[in-house]
Amino acid sequence: MRAPIPLVAVLQLPRTLFADGALSSLAQELAVLGVKRPLLVTDKGVVAAGIAAKTVSACGDAASMPVFDGVTENPLYSDVDAGSAFYSQERCDGVVALGGGSVIDTAKLIALLATNPGRVADYVGIPNAVHAAAAPLIAIPTTAGTGSEASPSAGIHPDAASAAVGMHSRHLVPRVVILDPLLTHSLPRKLTAATGIDALSHCIEGYLSRKHLPLGDAIALDGVSRVAQYIRRAVADGNDSEARAEMMLAAFAGGVSIGMGLGPAHAVALSCSDQGFAHGILSGIGLVATLDATQVHAPDRLGVLASALGLAADMPLSQGVATLMRDLGLPATLAELGYVATDVDALARSANASHFNLFAPFHPSISDYAEMFERSLHPS
Repeated sequence: MRAPIPLVAVLQLPRTLFADGALSSLAQELAVLGVKRPLLVTDKGVVAAGIAAKTVSACGDAASMPVFDGVTENPLYSDVDAGSAFYSQERCDGVVALGGGSVIDTAKLIALLATNPGRVADYVGIPNAVHAAAAPLIAIPTTAGTGSEASPSAGIHPDAASAAVGMHSRHLVPRVVILDPLLTHSLPRKLTAATGIDALSHCIEGYLSRKHLPLGDAIALDGVSRVAQYIRRAVADGNDSEARAEMMLAAFAGGVSIGMGLGPAHAVALSCSDQGFAHGILSGIGLVATLDATQVHAPDRLGVLASALGLAADMPLSQGVATLMRDLGLPATLAELGYVATDVDALARSANASHFNLFAPFHPSISDYAEMFERSLHPS
């Protein structure tokens, strides 16, 4: 009888710069990587905010930094393939990602296609797809939530009407991350809240993963504590420099936590990603929907998480997350979100089949997931 494969948690951390004004180090970091003509991957919102222009200026030679701003809010296969074609056309030798999780995930896959043949559909959602190392990638987040800058994962939609498909690879971890809290000051309140809850969801589910790693656990709990202390301040006052910096660190902690594995909350979020709602909000709703069931299987760990979130001893973690979301003006159930479910059984089957169940404390059955969806869609 073959021995079971051990659950090995691996933390692959990028070189990380953190400070107000850290963007000024971009040219030096590119030089160390040997990148002379990087492609700047971003979106039109970041361009309109003037942040892309600051980044091109920080590169040193504007003429050597072509800009691809064709990333959509919920990124598509076509975004990646278009960016990859532009990379080749401009004869680039590296990628700089400037934006939120959608931009960074898209940039990761553009960097992958830069050194591997074919299109994005040849790799994303294809188990064990053979691929070589990606082109050098520097990630510069302008939000504090997804943690994509520190994670080995990327999510992308085949088209605008389809749920996201993921890829997990050591080659998707950026070489360098520049965390400059000043870049997040213009982030709108709702997006600040949604991305902050996304960071919380990564830290919570990473800590609950069966792939325990003491350093990873410590980072995850640290991220939960930072969210508890600073997310309300960051949402209330976008120019609160301390809160912005702390939330950027929480997001990075969440990205590291992703490397240990996620769980049912993200299975729910992925299954409901077909109607254009923000991923961070869906992840938070997923936590509220699934944590009570998880409590039975990992009570001690949920207790530690509740303490890190600063909850009273008698408050369930699911209730604490729901209260936090509503305090921030976010919906805490699918009903409050306005999600329209035409086939709950199909959603339950999708969630049950998700790879996010692999390292969760337990794998909910189809009927378990159906009950979770029903409670979120029709709360009493």
